[in-house]
Amino acid sequence: MNTNTSHGAAQLAPEIDKQSWAEQEAARMVAAKQRYLVSLWFWRLVVIAALLGIWQVAADTGLVNKFFISSPQDIGRFLVDNLGDTKFWEDAWITVQETLWGFGIAGILGVVVAFVLVQSRMLREVLDPILSFLNSLPRVAFAPLFVAFFGLGMMSKIVLAFSLCFFIVLNGALTGLGSIDPDLRLLTRQLGASRLEYFTKLVIPNALPSIFAALRLSLIYGFLAVVVGEMIGSNRGLGQQIAYYSGVLRTDAVFALLFVLGLIATFAVELLRKIENYLLRWQ
Repeated sequence: MNTNTSHGAAQLAPEIDKQSWAEQEAARMVAAKQRYLVSLWFWRLVVIAALLGIWQVAADTGLVNKFFISSPQDIGRFLVDNLGDTKFWEDAWITVQETLWGFGIAGILGVVVAFVLVQSRMLREVLDPILSFLNSLPRVAFAPLFVAFFGLGMMSKIVLAFSLCFFIVLNGALTGLGSIDPDLRLLTRQLGASRLEYFTKLVIPNALPSIFAALRLSLIYGFLAVVVGEMIGSNRGLGQQIAYYSGVLRTDAVFALLFVLGLIATFAVELLRKIENYLLRWQ
């Protein structure tokens, strides 16, 4: 009995050692990744601090004209004085809403239209020159017309954001949906996959990276479109504040508002990237 027990323990020992080694290796990889992230953020902060320091010194010593480019100190003072203002955050929320509405509608319609065009080569060839022509138009130039048509409210900015975001998503979705490996397409048909299985198991997973890349880019352009629209004609929003402070030559306020817009856009893009990583965690 004791001999059998000893023999069984001897067989289990290598398995336990392998499991322990795997756990240790995983722990080392996690620790290495954490050290890398700490180092990455440290050097990022060092670079940012150095740039701000150079900017401040240049402004204080007169190497650059503070009237035109302000200084980090003045920008920070404006932020401290205004971040507690309710109107400031109400305007920021309006800008975010306009962007998300335009981006969201463009994202959905862009993917749907791309899906339809992929199904019919004839339809795609018929519409391709028309879509290319529409995409080549400088939509920002239509901003005054959108304001005239839809008024100073949110709708004119939503339409402008949609007009920029739609074609970015459409082109990205067309690239992803149309880049299926012919061998994989043939293999799925030989395996007897249904049309639904073909799209859910092969086409959509293959297209998601291109679609999300287009979505991230279109989200940035959506913010740009909304801000431009608000600067041209709006009664609310951060773009309207930028236009106002530009008119009274408050460059510190303009840079501060641009800084806030940059933070909001960066946060939105990173959130979209997190969603992408979650959906593509199988890769």
